[in-house]
Amino acid sequence: MKRLWWMALLPLTAQAADDFAAQWPLQLAQGDAGAYRVVLDEGVYRAAYWRDLRDVQVIDADGRPMASAVQAAAMPTAGPARQVALDWFALPASAATTAGGDLSVVVQRDAGGNVVSVRNSPGSAGAAKGDPSWLVDLGRQAGQVQALRVEWEGEPTALDLGYRLEGSDDLRRWQVLDPEVRLVRLRNQGRQLSSDRVVLSTTLRYLRLVPLQREGAPPLRALRGELAGDAGTNDWQWIELAASAPDTNVPARFRYRMQGRFPVQRLDVAMPANTAVSWNVSSSDADRKVADAAQAWQARASGWNTWTLQEGERRQASAPLELGRETSDRDWQLQAEPAVAGTPAPALKLGYRPGSVVFLAQGRAPYLLVAGNARAGVRESNLEPMLAALRARNGAQWQPAAASLGESAVRAGNKAYAPAAPARDWKNLVLWAVLVAGALAVAGFAVSLLRGRPPR
Repeated sequence: MKRLWWMALLPLTAQAADDFAAQWPLQLAQGDAGAYRVVLDEGVYRAAYWRDLRDVQVIDADGRPMASAVQAAAMPTAGPARQVALDWFALPASAATTAGGDLSVVVQRDAGGNVVSVRNSPGSAGAAKGDPSWLVDLGRQAGQVQALRVEWEGEPTALDLGYRLEGSDDLRRWQVLDPEVRLVRLRNQGRQLSSDRVVLSTTLRYLRLVPLQREGAPPLRALRGELAGDAGTNDWQWIELAASAPDTNVPARFRYRMQGRFPVQRLDVAMPANTAVSWNVSSSDADRKVADAAQAWQARASGWNTWTLQEGERRQASAPLELGRETSDRDWQLQAEPAVAGTPAPALKLGYRPGSVVFLAQGRAPYLLVAGNARAGVRESNLEPMLAALRARNGAQWQPAAASLGESAVRAGNKAYAPAAPARDWKNLVLWAVLVAGALAVAGFAVSLLRGRPPR
């Protein structure tokens, strides 16, 4: 009877060990996709216990785990190139006859260095006949323009022109950036070959395109600058932490505690208006086992200068700090340098890009995403080779069908964060039991011998 009672407890113990703190119902965009991808939200990261999110899983209606893999957020890709109109001016053919030569025209600029007019110098004999050179003022886009786009008047059907590309910062000293760039537009049997783009790789503000041929260029209608498209950054999420009680031993040192396992990649602070403070940033976590508690703190940044400036209704602030590599440490520390007593405690803002979970619909629907289990073991995922093969076959941008999180609900609650009881060493217990039993047997045997001795 005792043996049956002990065996009845085993399933209950195993079920409790596999339970999680919270759960979310999954809503599938397609009912028969086979593979799905669900983006994690703040609630999932707050519930997670382990750094590698091993306790974030997908289960079916019967509670069985599905084949799944946690994936970090994909790197943002640059959007399409943007074009901006550039200021350009036609120069007479005699303006620059030699490579890197000075201009033989008078260029008028405003206080900001912007070219406003170009005219022949008083000593010049007049403009020589031939194709003009072009003076381009990149202005504030200097160093950002990746290419020039040439637009002709009348859209000519056939041309093949060569230009020498030069650059300068003061309109006096010029350096050759490319000895020959070709602008081509040809047609043959209904097909067109066109090259109206001049690639740039310079931070110089002023450019000059000097024709290599005497004449033949059609009138120029416009010059546009091609800027790199902005990377998709609209998926950044932020959590804000308030400082704990200030450290009375070290002035201007503040500590923060984060709940959950967020993949932090950026830092920012919220400070009062018109302040400027430099910080040393470090982080720590209880799972970092070291002999000395002070060594548990890992430096993240040194001399990070933050500032805010309020000008009427306009407020400006320093840019967030890029960590370079993500971390999910729970404890954070800001130390002002120099450590001035009375430094206000800023709110610490942690930026992250949410990852996702990819899973296969193997069991019976509906499916649940569960998170938060201090006793979850390491899981090996076999999905990565399959996902890599599907992206190679269907394109790098291929993704499984979408799934979304429903409203969260408590599953096991805080009980799921209780660490597993330390495993008992049954071999040692059995050995000690045998030794004690043997000692008792020897003692009993000795007592029986003493009682059985005949009197003298």
